Amino acid sequence: MRFNYGGSQALAMRSAQGAKGDVFASADERWMQEAATRGLLAGDATTFARNRLVVIVPRTNPGRIRSLKDLARRGLKIVLGADAVPVGRYSRIALRQLGADPALGPDYAARVLANVVSEEETVKAVVGKVQLGEADAGIVYASDVTPAVARFVRAIEIPAGANVIATYPIAVLRGSAQPEDARAFVALVTSPEGQRVLAKWKFLPADAQH
Repeated sequence: MRFNYGGSQALAMRSAQGAKGDVFASADERWMQEAATRGLLAGDATTFARNRLVVIVPRTNPGRIRSLKDLARRGLKIVLGADAVPVGRYSRIALRQLGADPALGPDYAARVLANVVSEEETVKAVVGKVQLGEADAGIVYASDVTPAVARFVRAIEIPAGANVIATYPIAVLRGSAQPEDARAFVALVTSPEGQRVLAKWKFLPADAQH
């Protein structure tokens, strides 16, 4: 079994261009719907996990970021996922929703976005730049702060009221050369055993409330 952990948008487009695969799992419903519209799925998609966002900063914290308010301070270097990437779209939604907090102000998102120096095609690239100290902060999924990554970054929580709960759908691809194995894999991921493994790595359960 081989895995490709590219961005959801890239995987969906590669499948549309004829790349071979058995199962497609997306970090948002937008790209799964795109795959369905293009006739790439062998059946309906099912939600297998959910996730939430966190802000990460390097352990050395060169930007002296101690709270979400600090992200809007002029001169910081922030990296986000590109808007076409699920984590990038979710990040922008969360920033707009944080602007409802009077302590941050309605122009909060604009001020934070003015500090963005790079837009990445995968969430792993965002993690990597922060981990290496090439950026002062980034927004990623909670599941990306693995024990290995946590040695190099510190997470700042985003309040539940402003956070975005990401929905992860999964489906068997119509062109699968091993449809029975593909269906078995989807069944495993959505089973209680699969859900326990995902929870261990900080994913929220598939039935978590938005």
